[in-house]
Amino acid sequence: MTAQAQDSEYPAPRSPVREDLPAPAEYVVILCTAPNEAVARDLAARLLDERLAACVTLLPGALSIYRWEGKLEQQQEAQMLIKSHVRHQPALMARVKALHPYQTPELLALPVLSGDADYLSWLNASLR
Repeated sequence: MTAQAQDSEYPAPRSPVREDLPAPAEYVVILCTAPNEAVARDLAARLLDERLAACVTLLPGALSIYRWEGKLEQQQEAQMLIKSHVRHQPALMARVKALHPYQTPELLALPVLSGDADYLSWLNASLR
């Protein structure tokens, strides 16, 4: 069997590095709920003033259904979508916990895998 025939029968060994996977996310969207729009606005203003967040989208009127201390609860809340850089995530989450009226606020960080380059540039410039 020739070397050329061997090449066609057996694929080249794969690199252990997965080049098809996205790079680690630089930006995050942090989900947080607040008991009402006024509290959400106050939290958003503080995070923006301190430049921990570039933008906070408020979605008032969200209905959360959850189990708390063994009991099924439901509550009208304001959902916050907090856009930031991953380098600010620990400080941002700590700040929200310090300011938030809930004992256990929702704080979930979702990685941004892709985004418009102009928007991400603006987002980065808006942070400290």
